[in-house]
Formats: sequence, structure tokens, C-alpha cells
Amino acid sequence: MRSWRAPRWLVIGFGLLPGMLVVAADSPWQVEAAGIADRFQAELQGRLQQAMAAGGPVEAVRVCQVEAPAIASRLSRETGWQVRRIGTRVRNPLTGVPDEWERDQLPQLAARLAQGGEMPNASSQTITEQGVEQRYLRAIVVGPLCLSCHGDTSAQSEALRAALQQGYPHDAATGYRQGQLRGAFALRRVQRAAP
Repeated sequence: MRSWRAPRWLVIGFGLLPGMLVVAADSPWQVEAAGIADRFQAELQGRLQQAMAAGGPVEAVRVCQVEAPAIASRLSRETGWQVRRIGTRVRNPLTGVPDEWERDQLPQLAARLAQGGEMPNASSQTITEQGVEQRYLRAIVVGPLCLSCHGDTSAQSEALRAALQQGYPHDAATGYRQGQLRGAFALRRVQRAAP
């Protein structure tokens, strides 16, 4: 993963449906969601760097498999948001599959990323149907650290391939190149309308 700070503006105008409310850029909830994504990204990246230094890619697999979901769970409990990671190609189908809104947003993030320059790396939306649902995605871009486990499988050691096969028997999250969209930090908060 590459380290950067997300531009704080809202990406809107893509297929708005009846019942959706578009909120102003930099609304308090967007700033809050971006801050949570910052925390998740920084903590996970720090742990991955430590793991790579201590035990290489095999140890990094353990961090992604065990510690990343624990970080997401802790942040969810602390903040009241549902916090998780999703993939454009999924390594763990139990936790990384995007839902319908996320599947719609990921290609838009990828297209903006492919254009290069100072493009937004986040999408957010408020949906008002039977309450208020706030959605936020922060792009996870493939960086040099990611390529060990998510790049070309022919470059992986036997030990790494064995660790990936054992931890992720349905792994489809390989073959990425540096700078591609790998997935996103996905945040969701729902406040149901009173009956």
C-alpha cells in the first residue's frame, strides 16, 4: 500500500437513485469516515512493514489474515461504523467481497486512478431510504510492499505460495501491478428511521 492523505471532497453524480441525498463535500461524517480510514490504513501499513522486516512476506500474510480483521473489528466497535477491507479481486471470500454499492464504486475509483494526476481516491454517499445510510470508500492502491503477495505469482517463493494456499485457498487477489486499484477500505453506518 502507498502512503498518502486522501483529498477531502465528495465524488457524486454517478447514477443517483430516488431517495438518495447528496451531501456537501467535507461534511462532518465524511471527515469522520476519512479519519477512520486513515487510522486503519496507517495501523495496517505499520504492521505490514514490521512483519516484512521481521519475517518477510510469509509473516505479512499472517498480518493480513489475522491482524487486519482484528483492526477492522476494533475500529468498528470504537466508532460505530462497520469497517472492513474489500477487494477488486478477492483473497478471502468470507470478508472481502464488495456489496452492490461498493461494486458500483470500485470501477469509478479505478478509472480515476488510471487517469493519474491529483484525482480523488475516495467515494462517499448518503442514502436516505428507511433512515440514513452513510457510505465511504478509500482506495487501496498497489505499492511495492503489496507486490510480494499480490503481484505475479511466478515471483513468489514456495514458502509464500504455501502460506497463501493454506490461509486463502480461494485466493484470486494476485497478478496486480504497482499503481493499480487493489480494493478499498469500506465504511458504512446506518441510522434507521423511527417507526
